Amino acid sequence: MATVDTASTADLGAEYDYVVVGGGTSGLVVASRLSEDEDTRVLVIEAGANRLKDPKISIQGLAAATYFDPDYDWCITTEPQACIVGLNNRRLAQPLGKTLGGSSAINLGMVIYPSKSGFNTWEKLGNPGWGWGTMESYFRKFHTFTEPQPKLKKDFMLDYLNDAHGTDGPVQISYGSEEGFSPFAEAWPRAWSALCKPIDGDPIAGVSIGAFNNAATLHPTTRERSHAGNTYFSDEVAQRPNLRVITEALVEKILLIRQTGGLNELRATGVTFVGKDGQRRQVSATREVILAAGAVKSPQLLELSGIGGKHVLAKYGINCLLDNPNVGENLQDHGFVPFSWEVAEPMTSGDQMRNPSVVRAVMGAYQEAKAGPLSVNSLASAFFPLQNQDLTPGSVGQLLSDLGQAEVEPRVLREQICAPGDCSAQFTLAPFQLNPFPGDTPSQIFSLGTEGFYASIVAVLNHPFSRGWVHIQSADPRSPPIVDPRAVSHQLDLELHARHVLLLEKIRDTPPLRGLFKEGGRRLHNNGQRVETLDQAKEVVKNRYTPHYHVCGTAAMLPRESGGVVDSKLRVYGVNGLRIVDASVFPLIPRGNIQSSVYAVAERAADLIRAG
Repeated sequence: MATVDTASTADLGAEYDYVVVGGGTSGLVVASRLSEDEDTRVLVIEAGANRLKDPKISIQGLAAATYFDPDYDWCITTEPQACIVGLNNRRLAQPLGKTLGGSSAINLGMVIYPSKSGFNTWEKLGNPGWGWGTMESYFRKFHTFTEPQPKLKKDFMLDYLNDAHGTDGPVQISYGSEEGFSPFAEAWPRAWSALCKPIDGDPIAGVSIGAFNNAATLHPTTRERSHAGNTYFSDEVAQRPNLRVITEALVEKILLIRQTGGLNELRATGVTFVGKDGQRRQVSATREVILAAGAVKSPQLLELSGIGGKHVLAKYGINCLLDNPNVGENLQDHGFVPFSWEVAEPMTSGDQMRNPSVVRAVMGAYQEAKAGPLSVNSLASAFFPLQNQDLTPGSVGQLLSDLGQAEVEPRVLREQICAPGDCSAQFTLAPFQLNPFPGDTPSQIFSLGTEGFYASIVAVLNHPFSRGWVHIQSADPRSPPIVDPRAVSHQLDLELHARHVLLLEKIRDTPPLRGLFKEGGRRLHNNGQRVETLDQAKEVVKNRYTPHYHVCGTAAMLPRESGGVVDSKLRVYGVNGLRIVDASVFPLIPRGNIQSSVYAVAERAADLIRAG
């Protein structure tokens, strides 16, 4: 890991070729790739601290301990979710990584790949070069995959794995230790096979349907989290004389000048930031400023710099240099709804981690032998099209017609979810309790606070129609922006999500999963009662919907007249020398956990920047 003092601003240059705002997932990818050219000078400015040696980051199983801790997280809470359909006026927590490595350093580590149809839809929206044919290779470029041990491959039914995975990328992806998984991991694919719905191909191909035990961003031997901070900014990379990374430094504004002549009147020339020492500094970018602060902080910085809707900026006395009301709009996130059931005696679950003596034993096993529950990622997944309650295939097209939504917009999203084989749902197995009500802090969701031992299955909406926003509420860069995801504000999201939720009890009741749950045991959802009707499922969605922390889309790569902030080369409309490379550029949220998509988009961004 890097040993340089990244918080120091000593000997900081006055100008660099590229100034990257944000040392998270996308920012470090781009900075690392650009600085491979020894003649290219790159500066990265990260607001959070360098915590590469912190066990809460290096041990992936401790990730939840970082949520809503300001040492690691921006600690964002949304506006009350009461619009239209509403979530009973609940506020929702939205953890966002504030540390070197960004959210890749604090997430749960799942490696889930998007769909081929999803990226082809990006291209259909007016973004040439962003279809699956181009992007497929970038999903291999960012990582190195280590095959699971033969026993694990057999136990988890992993014969579908093919040779399309990465072989020499920075991020390490593996299954970790052979030991340490709960019995649920082995039962998960077998239960789906019993339902005649086994996995039909490797998810990295972008077309698979079925259940699988996903790999994670775990180093195969050290069993430590592999993330942007310790891979794209490895010890070797950190020693490059042409790369400088400054942590604990808050960028306050992008510096813009007005040009004469040309189509773009503005040019980004650098940034103003305040370092750990409290000193305000300016640094120049001779080629480009690259914004990589994430889908909440990037639009905030654009607005603070005078780029955004003039009516938003005027409220806070900010001079509008470029009027683009699309900035901060189009916010999307996956939501999940968890069900938790009591496990069969004498089994325990991850809930045992609330016992200090168990924590000491588990930590000891990890530290001494890189073994035990902390040496693996215990989550598992499934992708499925809409299903009826009896698990027969459902028709999204017929549902839309029945609901009077046959022409629902956006059209490309409607066409995508209606296509045969597209997956409207993701299901995830978590061998511990998840209790999101009221849900305004992650400490409630992940606290393991209910006595007893539980395991959970969650339903995820892959392709939401609801759109939210993020905007400044002050001209002070230290003031958090207002975030309103308007979750489940579109009636169709409630209808789809409720139908996914209705399947959870059926999945739990299917052997061999059924044998792992206590017959007649307690439920943490729906006041302890089984969810059996669509109306019940809708109420459960309203009460237990939880953000998946996959926020994206707030500086969308779209034609400007269609809601865009950046073009297909990620250049901000109306500004020379300014690009955005993080998840805010996603025009549509991909299916599944977005970590792999953020890496792939950043790798493509680096190539676009180098191409000029």
